[in-house]
Amino acid sequence: MNKRKYILLLQLLTLASFCNAQNRNDSLQVVWEDETQTDSARYDALEKYCGKNGTVRPDSTLIYLDYYHQLAIEKNAQRQVFRALNRKANIYRLKREFDKALELFNEALIIAKNLENKRLQTLIQGNIGNIYLDQNKYLEATRHYSPALKVFQELKDSAGEARMLTALGGVNSEIGNNVLALEYYQKSLTFYKQRKAAKSDIAHIVMNIGLAQYENDAYPDAKSSFQKALNYLQLEKNIFLISGCYHYLALINLEMNQLKEAGIYAQKALQLNNKLQIENSILETEIVIAQISYRRNTNGATKKAELILSKLPHKTSYEIKASVYELLYKCYKSQNKLNLSLQMHELYTLYQDSIQIESNSYAVVRETIKSDYERRIYETKLGSEKEKAKLELKQLQKTYGIVSIFAIIISLLIFYLLSASNKNKKRRGQLLDEIKNLKENSATELVVDSNKFELKREKIDSKLERNLNETDWKILNILLDNPAITNKEIAEKAHMSIDGIGSSLRRMYEYFEIKESKYKKITLLLEAIKISNAVE
Repeated sequence: MNKRKYILLLQLLTLASFCNAQNRNDSLQVVWEDETQTDSARYDALEKYCGKNGTVRPDSTLIYLDYYHQLAIEKNAQRQVFRALNRKANIYRLKREFDKALELFNEALIIAKNLENKRLQTLIQGNIGNIYLDQNKYLEATRHYSPALKVFQELKDSAGEARMLTALGGVNSEIGNNVLALEYYQKSLTFYKQRKAAKSDIAHIVMNIGLAQYENDAYPDAKSSFQKALNYLQLEKNIFLISGCYHYLALINLEMNQLKEAGIYAQKALQLNNKLQIENSILETEIVIAQISYRRNTNGATKKAELILSKLPHKTSYEIKASVYELLYKCYKSQNKLNLSLQMHELYTLYQDSIQIESNSYAVVRETIKSDYERRIYETKLGSEKEKAKLELKQLQKTYGIVSIFAIIISLLIFYLLSASNKNKKRRGQLLDEIKNLKENSATELVVDSNKFELKREKIDSKLERNLNETDWKILNILLDNPAITNKEIAEKAHMSIDGIGSSLRRMYEYFEIKESKYKKITLLLEAIKISNAVE
């Protein structure tokens, strides 16, 4: 009886809240449609409505944003035209209609350039980076985020800086660099809390932290983070992000074998995604439901997975296709349907390899490392403006001096080793210039440049407290040239069998203490680079 009363009370509160919100929306509409009102009052009413309803009623909000856009054009209010375009683009991005979103962002960018407003231009640059991140185009995303971060820092715009730190955290999370991702997220979260930002903004950061924890297999921590985010979001009824929380809580509970909770969250996510009509999100949630079913009923899971496969659109992402084929492989294998199982496994491997090649681009790693060092340099310069930070800066300068001296010694060694080769004359000149610069700027931070960098075998052997054999060392250097290379290609270059390559890689994963990751070879190479560049 108490439970019934509680449910009834909840329904009444929800209905009252909806009615109050509807009344507020109606009153705002009266204002923006009243031509006797001032232009600023009409824009303000439209802005308030779109801000409150963009993530709750996206389709109806787009209709009113079209009205907002046309009104701003009629009044020749370019700043308002910019706002309408930016809001529309963000809603289309959430709906995963990326082409439309990109078109609108580019229109907004033209307006920002005409207004000669650097902050607005940078805002759009970051928003375009978000689209590339959603499309798994990590290099393009990083090339938008890093310059945007610099500009926001120059403008002392902490809100913009926090957004770009979050975005760069997202890139690092996607390429498996979760340690650096968490560092970006924590710094961003500090900015948001200092500014007493909106709960949905804080929730977004907490969700990203939870995602990095999930990727690191820290499931209890990830579950706690997503539940905290959910508590924030339910206050603002941001159903886009709420659906994301439900989706990941379903995945986390599935990994923890808490199938009942996983099923509840998955159904909630599916309900919201159907309401939002986001095709990819619906498919992803249906796959999770089928994965949960596999733990209980293989036949039922097979039917669900086959149904999902039958309706996959042609442009479905590699990740979704790989997930479906992997599930069907497991189902058919359990049912002893070996031919079908083999077919599914081949398709799964095909798409999984495509994902790895796409995401493991060494250019992304290089850009990420460069961005991180540039951020650290900026923070050091910023800290030097304060009295307390001056002492810390002196300490850092001593450390950088040691790094510079060590770099000079290594560079000289490389210079003499390569001096007999005509092919490397240009290389020698670059090293001499670098030595000269390091001597003149002893406090300058050394940034890893992957085009010049060589792995230091002695340092790696010393750190691991063992000597890598020739095969392991050969494979590491092949990876340095092309970290996206497949095991088959490594075998061809090393003149070894694929099994031998796999055995050597597994051995080095153990030596370097590489944790479970979708990108083990990239993580292995990053660890080797860090050890090689470490100050002794």
